[in-house]
Formats: sequence, structure tokens, C-alpha cells
Amino acid sequence: MDVSRATEAGQAPAGRVAGAAGMVLLTLASAQFLMTLDSSVMNVSIATVAKDVGTTVTGIQAAITSV
Repeated sequence: MDVSRATEAGQAPAGRVAGAAGMVLLTLASAQFLMTLDSSVMNVSIATVAKDVGTTVTGIQAAITSV
């Protein structure tokens, strides 16, 4: 199906659909990367954060898990 027939039939051309799917995939992949990065950064700094806040490591872990 060419572009003119696709638009006449009310369907998006294949290029647009692939582009939209690519943007969704890029957004989800970026979110997953940032979540992984955040988890690893917090695991490295959790002892320092617990000391600065005046609580235990277990309390900080509970706060991270609940969010």
C-alpha cells in the first residue's frame, strides 16, 4: 500500500508507524537505563546518605523501595 492510498484509507504510512514505535522504544529504554543507573548510584552512596540523615541503612533501603 503506497502513501496516498494509506492516507485515503485513514491509515498512517508505514514510515510514521515505525518512527512512532522507535520513539516509544527509545523512551522506554532511556527510562530503564536511568532506573538502573539510579539504583547503582544509591547502592554505592547508601551508607553515606544514612549517616548524613541520621538513620540506618535499613531505613534508607525501605525509603528507596517504597518510592
